[in-house]
Amino acid sequence: MRRRSVAIATLVIVLALVGMVGVWAWPSSEPSSVREQPIMEIALSGGPELPEAEISGLAWHEDELVLLPQYPARFGGTVFVAARRDLSAFIAGRSREPVRVRRVPLDAPGLEEALPGFDGFEALAFAGEDAYFAVEARTDPEHTVGYLLRGHAPPGRLERITIDVSHRARLAAQTDLTNTGYEAITVAGDRVLALYEANGDINPRPRVLAFDRALEPEGELELGELEYRVTDATTVDGAGRFWVANYHWPGSPWQPGACRITEEYGRGASHARCNTVERLVELAIEGSRIEPTARPPILLELIDDLHARNWEGLVRMSGGFLVMTDEHPASILAFVAGE
Repeated sequence: MRRRSVAIATLVIVLALVGMVGVWAWPSSEPSSVREQPIMEIALSGGPELPEAEISGLAWHEDELVLLPQYPARFGGTVFVAARRDLSAFIAGRSREPVRVRRVPLDAPGLEEALPGFDGFEALAFAGEDAYFAVEARTDPEHTVGYLLRGHAPPGRLERITIDVSHRARLAAQTDLTNTGYEAITVAGDRVLALYEANGDINPRPRVLAFDRALEPEGELELGELEYRVTDATTVDGAGRFWVANYHWPGSPWQPGACRITEEYGRGASHARCNTVERLVELAIEGSRIEPTARPPILLELIDDLHARNWEGLVRMSGGFLVMTDEHPASILAFVAGE
């Protein structure tokens, strides 16, 4: 999850105000026929609506949505849980009361001792009674190390998640970028897949790391061309397809190359006037590769570059998707129509 410094944020504001050219290539303002989707914000209460929650992932546990804080210890070592029926009622307009979440203990005894420099949770996925988490640690200010952990989440109403931190898999960095790691995981059959954050021009060999359900390595899958950050993933369907949240903030410390998907499908009206990219992209598992499908990306209507929304959570929802930001520009859960 990106921590943007005051200096970088100030630089973005100054560039936006004075219109300086040359730091970034400003996007084309040519008209586009690509449709952009508005978001429907869903009001929450009980904790995740607070910026300090820094939600870093979403996942369904049966009919409950689990919202993962980057630092569960800030809330007494808990995750947040919302009922699907309450979310559906809000989306359908049957209720306008904030969706009330409950807090469920996340027990990971000895986590910070086992992982020196622990820097938070980044993603989660459920498969049966297994719960999988991607976490990060800082070995020093310049290097981020990723780990994959497995926990236990009994069926039925979620009451507790327990993680055995002694059994973990290391996630090898794919670039020399600082504060960059694995922010998306998903389960495909008997394999747990970990997706690196930076997979475009900046990454000489993008790949997805595969593990069995016990976290034993099962090799790598090559990842097709995909610019911008990958920040979360949905579940994999029966055809081996899933969606990822794909985001670019103009003040990022690394800049992307040319985007084949954008060149093929266009930018959309608000994307044509902004440097920000907020979109969902469908991927497909094809043998030993994962490739973007022929389905056009779902572009989210942008506000402007000063209000870029750092989408860190993504799940399927009837009629579309739920997406959630971290603290930038605020803690936002939203519904996006699609699929």
